[in-house]
Amino acid sequence: MVYSNPLMNGSIRAVCFDVDGTLIDTVQLILQSLRHAYRFGLGREFSDEELRPLIGMPLDPQMRYFDHLSSAPLNHESMAQEEMAYFEANKHLERIVPEAVEALKAAKHSGRKTALVTSKNRAELATALPRLGVAEQLDAIVGCDDVPRPKPAPDSMQEAMRRLNADPKETILIGDTLYDLRCGREAGARVAAVGWGAGTREELTAFEPEFFFEAPAQLLNWIKELPPIEPNAKKKEDRARAVAASDAR
Repeated sequence: MVYSNPLMNGSIRAVCFDVDGTLIDTVQLILQSLRHAYRFGLGREFSDEELRPLIGMPLDPQMRYFDHLSSAPLNHESMAQEEMAYFEANKHLERIVPEAVEALKAAKHSGRKTALVTSKNRAELATALPRLGVAEQLDAIVGCDDVPRPKPAPDSMQEAMRRLNADPKETILIGDTLYDLRCGREAGARVAAVGWGAGTREELTAFEPEFFFEAPAQLLNWIKELPPIEPNAKKKEDRARAVAASDAR
C-alpha cells in the first residue's frame, strides 16, 4: 500500500466509490460481454488486450469503439442490448469484493458521506445495485446518464460532490482505472487507486494517486482507521473559525 501523504486522512469527509473493478470484480465478465457484443455486431473476435482499454467507459462509447473497422453502420443499440443480456445471463461469474463493500459501509458508519460514481447507465445500475446491498449506506449515486460527459471527464465527480455538498479537498474517489483517477483529480478531489481491477499497478501508480491499495483488506483497514466524524462537526469547526477571525479583528 502506498501513501503519498498519510497526514490527510483526517480531512476526508466524503468517500466516493467506482463500481466495476472496485466493489465488484467484473473484469473478465466485462471482457467476455464485450467480445460477445462485437461478435454479434461486427462479426469479429477481439483479444483481451484489444478490449481491456474499453473497461471504464460507458456502454455507448464501448459499442462505438471499433466503428472504424466496419464499412457499414453498426447497430449500437442492438449491440448494447446483447452486451447487457450476456452480462446478466452470466452474472454468476462476477464476484463482489466483500472488503471493498465493507469499506463503503465503514465510511458511512464513521460519519462520512458516501456515493457511487460509475460509468454504468441506469439500466446496468438497476441490476447491479441489489447485488451490492449498500443502498442504505449511500448518500448519492451518479451514473453516466446523469452528466453531459462521463469519465474520464470531471462531470461525474463534480455532480457527486454537488449532491453531497462536499468540498473537493475533503473528498476522495476510489477506483481501479485511469478513467476514475482522471475524473476525480480533474474535479479537484483526492484519488485512490485499487490494485484488483482493470488497471495495472504500473499505470495507476504512474498517475501518482494520493493512495494505492494493493489488496481489498488494505482499503478496509484504512477506512476503519479514519477518525470518526461527529454530527455537525463541520459546522462547529466553521463557527470556531468565524469566532477566531472575529476575535483577531
